[in-house]
Amino acid sequence: MRIGIQILSLKPGHVGGHEVFVRRLLQHMRTHLDDDRLVIFLRPQAADQPEYCELARAAGVETIVDDPERHYGAGYADWNLRLLAAAHLDVVYFPLSFFFPRPLPLPVAVHVADIQYEYYPDNFPAEQLTWRRERIPDSVALADAVITHTRFSADCMREKFDASAAKLHVIPPGGFLADEIAISEDATVAGIESRRPFVFYPAADWPHKNHETLLEAISILARRGVDLGLVLTGMLAQRGDRLKQLAASLEIADRVHFLGHVPRSTLVALYRRAVLMAFPSRFEGFGLPLVEAMQLDCPIVASKAGAVVEVAAGAAEHCDDNPTAWADAIAGVCGDSSQRDRLIRRGRARAAQFDWERCAQRQLETLRSLAKT
Repeated sequence: MRIGIQILSLKPGHVGGHEVFVRRLLQHMRTHLDDDRLVIFLRPQAADQPEYCELARAAGVETIVDDPERHYGAGYADWNLRLLAAAHLDVVYFPLSFFFPRPLPLPVAVHVADIQYEYYPDNFPAEQLTWRRERIPDSVALADAVITHTRFSADCMREKFDASAAKLHVIPPGGFLADEIAISEDATVAGIESRRPFVFYPAADWPHKNHETLLEAISILARRGVDLGLVLTGMLAQRGDRLKQLAASLEIADRVHFLGHVPRSTLVALYRRAVLMAFPSRFEGFGLPLVEAMQLDCPIVASKAGAVVEVAAGAAEHCDDNPTAWADAIAGVCGDSSQRDRLIRRGRARAAQFDWERCAQRQLETLRSLAKT
């Protein structure tokens, strides 16, 4: 059986957690192929990445590299059809929220992480909102299978798109890979002050990530005399300057570190050194940092939004969306060793339930079943 994985829309460094998900999933899929063949369609920028170079050399895997932007225009749909037809696929999987062209003359699975735009359209620039509205609903309607990470996201698609339960497949991903955890780097190289304990929040500066509430909470704690820093990692593409200005206006600029994108080794080190991970997001289809923090014995203070409670499942301290509640929750976890130990213990047990081997096997089972229908 020839299984296509179409990730031509993946631009390295531009899709956040989606990119991490795809890379880790493919690394595990390749070990469960049996007699099947994995055919990965990707653009040159992705093909040059070390992980995809390694995949291309693996047994049972072939890659087809082309730049979709060279084909944009009136003939784009025909080019896509020719590309897929030439690969002689039995089924094709689009893990980045949509597929094109629609419909396709072979079984199709699409992965949709969340449909936040349906609930909070103001969080998206007009162009991105239009893009999602044009692609995602039709992709869900026309796909033979829709894979998502959580029951919350599946319920959202039932509510907004009337997607059938039979079509929806909830398959949670894993967290860090074992070799990623084994590698660590001294976080002081990133300029973190070793004398001050810090709260950690790994998230791009997208509106729903709600950095503002966390910054205000750190300001409240500073005024109370609680000496905590805040380390922020992730892309600074939309509101980085505004967040830095807010930190300055709250008089906490000296204790807030905006690190941007960091290597995975640094990310691991930051989880390990942080007093806790804060996760104030207002909408999540999954929330990969929750699993990563639980894997690395980092206590969590988190919102109650979206799939956060489902993923944490009792292994986080949840609080309401206001700065005072966040300040109180952070201070409570930092100041109560028994609570910290309880969160760490529960987190370690919960993290074990998120497994990439199981995720890859279930995804392949879904794709194989589509090819046989």
